[in-house]
Amino acid sequence: MQHQRTEIGRAWFAICWFATWGLFQGFAVFSVLNGTWERPAAFPAGAYESLIYPDMLFIPLYLLAATLLFGRHWLGSVLAFVAGGGIVYAMIYLLALSDFSGAVNLTADGIFLACTFVSLWQVGYCTSLRHAI
Repeated sequence: MQHQRTEIGRAWFAICWFATWGLFQGFAVFSVLNGTWERPAAFPAGAYESLIYPDMLFIPLYLLAATLLFGRHWLGSVLAFVAGGGIVYAMIYLLALSDFSGAVNLTADGIFLACTFVSLWQVGYCTSLRHAI
C-alpha cells in the first residue's frame, strides 16, 4: 500500500483579502476614534461607532488568518472561516442599517461580501483533501 502525500495549496486570494481587510479595518477604526472618518449619508449617526469594539477584536484575527493561511497551517482555515463570518456579519449589519440605500454603500458592501465569499470558497477548496491518504 503506497502512501500518497497531499499538499495543501495556498489560497492566495483569501490571503490577500484577509490581510487587506485587516489593514483597512485598522485604518477605519483609527480614523473613527480620531474623528476623521466621514460617515456616509446612508447611515444613521453612530453606525460606525457601534462596530468599533467588535472590529478591534477581529482585526488581529484577520491578519492572523492571512498569516496562517500563508504558512499553510491548518488553523489558518479555521480562523479564516471565523474571520469571514465576522466580515459577513458586519456587511449585513451595515446594509440593514442603511436600509439598503445609497449606491456607493450598496456597491462597496456588495463587493466586500463577494470577495469574502470567494475567499471562503477558496479556503474550503484549497484545504479539502482531494486525494485519499
